[in-house]
Amino acid sequence: MGVGSLNPLFVDSTKPIGDKVVTNVELLSVVLHDGDSVFFEVSDEYGFQQRFALKAVETKKSVKYTAEVWLKYQHEIQYRFVMVNAGEEVYASATQTARAGHIISDKWAPTFKPDTVREKKAKRPQQPRGEAAAAAVREAKAQREAKFKPLGQPNMLSQIKSLIDDLL
Repeated sequence: MGVGSLNPLFVDSTKPIGDKVVTNVELLSVVLHDGDSVFFEVSDEYGFQQRFALKAVETKKSVKYTAEVWLKYQHEIQYRFVMVNAGEEVYASATQTARAGHIISDKWAPTFKPDTVREKKAKRPQQPRGEAAAAAVREAKAQREAKFKPLGQPNMLSQIKSLIDDLL
């Protein structure tokens, strides 16, 4: 990425491109319930992904969530905000692309249908218990073994031949 691709009117000439800069991240219009926490997820141009916890800052009018993140100045990043409850993602915002600067400020807008952890647990099918569970496990294992035969069997030559035929 060169300087020619950037608009010179909006580039801080005192900072060389690629220097680290503190980026203030703000998330507005989000309401958290018990056990919820909000994170800022960012990935750089190489796909390196990081997740930072946002802290609540209360003002007279509203509550906003903020974090300070070190990013490479004017490098392209992709970011999103994620709401987590009990270690599972409950909501997430759309992934956005931007150039790292001094501030990233967004309003909360989740992109997928909310499923709380309690609702997810209620939707899971009940697992059979006791003898029925053991029989189901044995049956599934037998089906997997029937699908794949190891190459060390006496018919190894025919298996290798069929593998070569599949490749051609």
